[in-house]
Amino acid sequence: MRYLTILIPLLSFFPGYSQVPKHKLDSLAHSLETYSNAAPRTSLYIRTSKDIYESMEDLWFKAYAVDAKHQLLSAIDQTLYIQLVHEEKDSTVWEQAYPLDKGIASGHIYLDNALPDGNYWLCAYSAHSLTADANSFLGARRIRIVQNVAELLRKKPAAPRTDSLQKKIQFSLLPEGGFLLSGVINRIAFKAVAENGLPCVVSGTLFDSDKAIGHFTSTHAGMGSFLLLPQSGSTYYVRLDTPFANTPYPLPEITKQGMSFRLLSNNKDSISFRIYNRGLEKQLFYFRLQTRGLTQLMASATVKDSLDLKLPLQDVTAGVAEATLFDHRPVPVAERLLYIKPDNRLSVTAKLSQKSYGTKTKILLQIHTADEQGKPVIAQLGASGYDRIYHRPMDPNDIQTHYLLSTQLKGNIYDPGYYFDTTKTNREQALDLLLLTQGWRAYSWTEEELKKTGSPVLSDSTWGQLVALRKQTRSTQQAVMFFDAEQQHSQLTTLDSRGSFWLSPENLKLSENIYIKHFGEQQDFELKVFNPFDPIHKIKPWQKINYPLEGMPATGQANGEDPFILTRGSIKLQAVEIQGKTTAVFRDKYIGHLDSLAKYQQLTDKAHGGWLNCPAGDGDERPVEGQTYIVWTGPAPPTSHPFSFNSTNTKQIVYHYPKYTEEELLKMFGLAKAKGYYPEKEFYQPNYDQEPDPLPDHRNTLLWAPNIITDENGNATLEFFSSDINAAFYGIVEGISGNGLVGKCDFDFTVTR
Repeated sequence: MRYLTILIPLLSFFPGYSQVPKHKLDSLAHSLETYSNAAPRTSLYIRTSKDIYESMEDLWFKAYAVDAKHQLLSAIDQTLYIQLVHEEKDSTVWEQAYPLDKGIASGHIYLDNALPDGNYWLCAYSAHSLTADANSFLGARRIRIVQNVAELLRKKPAAPRTDSLQKKIQFSLLPEGGFLLSGVINRIAFKAVAENGLPCVVSGTLFDSDKAIGHFTSTHAGMGSFLLLPQSGSTYYVRLDTPFANTPYPLPEITKQGMSFRLLSNNKDSISFRIYNRGLEKQLFYFRLQTRGLTQLMASATVKDSLDLKLPLQDVTAGVAEATLFDHRPVPVAERLLYIKPDNRLSVTAKLSQKSYGTKTKILLQIHTADEQGKPVIAQLGASGYDRIYHRPMDPNDIQTHYLLSTQLKGNIYDPGYYFDTTKTNREQALDLLLLTQGWRAYSWTEEELKKTGSPVLSDSTWGQLVALRKQTRSTQQAVMFFDAEQQHSQLTTLDSRGSFWLSPENLKLSENIYIKHFGEQQDFELKVFNPFDPIHKIKPWQKINYPLEGMPATGQANGEDPFILTRGSIKLQAVEIQGKTTAVFRDKYIGHLDSLAKYQQLTDKAHGGWLNCPAGDGDERPVEGQTYIVWTGPAPPTSHPFSFNSTNTKQIVYHYPKYTEEELLKMFGLAKAKGYYPEKEFYQPNYDQEPDPLPDHRNTLLWAPNIITDENGNATLEFFSSDINAAFYGIVEGISGNGLVGKCDFDFTVTR
């Protein structure tokens, strides 16, 4: 942090600089960091292998967990909780835990054919990403699941409504700094949003009473700005041009005296502001610049009318920053958001060996990573390449837009990728408008927002407890045992004074299903294991997902055209799992063992000579499942042989063993069951150089490489093979460097016969 109490070249005008109280600078700097340091926060980002899935496929994902303040991969969390939520029904269809290792996790989800078509949220949580008030840095991605992707190609999407058809809009006027100050030049930003939530192009006229004094037009995504020198006593309002000309929009009330500021320039090495003081004597002020809860710069000086303040940015962290002006007390009087060093990102390039390939052909992909100065850096990356019909080009969520904008601002952002596209010449101007109109009050790192942060609701571990079934029973047990379904591995953990225990991340690696056994009498104690997803179910954080708004469909997609679709086939499954719908199936070996044991130990039925439980007391054989037996149904059963019987006192039955549920079996044997980490699975990639395969290959995802680390020269090379799908393919490479730079790049190629 840098304290600037003397601002060259302004020293000669204000000799009182040296008298600025340093303790107030310290207080302003540390008050912010006191709140931001109160609890470490993890910010999650999740990427899937593609955007659209068919049922009975594996969904592959990679998650990044970074320290929310410093934007570095974080090892503070060790468990990643994943949910798949049906968007329309607001219901969870999948939830499992996965291990997080040094800020990285990857895994898969099997998409059952019972899942209905529609949009889903894939949500990721960790112990330090979610709080009780649902104030979260969760990772989320919207995906679509369909029974057959060919159905999407046959459906013609409805044409989007154009701006000219939108008769109702939300129009906002937002003065820089938060209010209008009389007698000085104010910058006023505006934003127009249509009924469908998309930006709306507008133009209009600024009036002073009934006199037109200026005209304006939006410059990007319904946003723009104009300058005004307001005078107290005047009434200013805006009228929009046709078709929105019905409603006048008044400007905010004008403040007669006080302090404010305006951004003059925002360069790579410095940033300049003009500080205004209106209607007051010479005032001492403090100025703070902070990013993600970290104070970057503090400055102080005195101002009589106006003062130009230039701050160096050499050591300032890039990203969304909050500039705050404090008066002499010090109380904040004006603030705004701005973006520092928008070009400070990870440069990622992906070069293919060629642009078109034959079927079942080797493809080489060379990846290079560098910092903003072009110097090679080591980076943790993920890459995916898949048939373009499974791509949603309107979805703007990537690692750049997520960490550099979405996690910093509340509310949905339209087309965030625009602000990082170097081909857009006005992107920096547009980015400044976004931060003016998205509103500084929506910044996640203000002191007020940080004060609201609740306590975490998740843990890396799963909690359980040994409970006495009778009040007078006291346990002398000191430990419980965990073991897997194969009973090949076991672990012990101690109980605390309340009988509580925790399955740590190390325990959760034991197996997908973990069995827990205590060492007391089973009729005296019961084991309870608490579902770690229960806190998520209660607050439903997916209902507050901050996700970028989709833009308009890309050219050629609105009519479902895809010139590269020549063949399509079924997915080549590596394994098929079938489960009966009418009979309970115990997939778990240990549960099957308990079921057999229960039938043996609990069975009192005996068979003899075609009789089941012969009334004369004969029989020492065990009955056979599915066998037909005679049973006595009449009164006064005989006690010895011989005896007579007929259809009035007997009947025939087909014998079946008792059917126990899994819960009944666990209770019967004094056990509990907990979920461990979901098992790993290898992404299937053939090598046709070594193993030629004459069978058709219908893989639509050719590349899934979630754990790529570039070398010290910033390089990595991937090899994969095309399939028999004759189509256009889309690919993406994205990730984060060791010093927190994020970046991504796209690539594409075609496969033809």
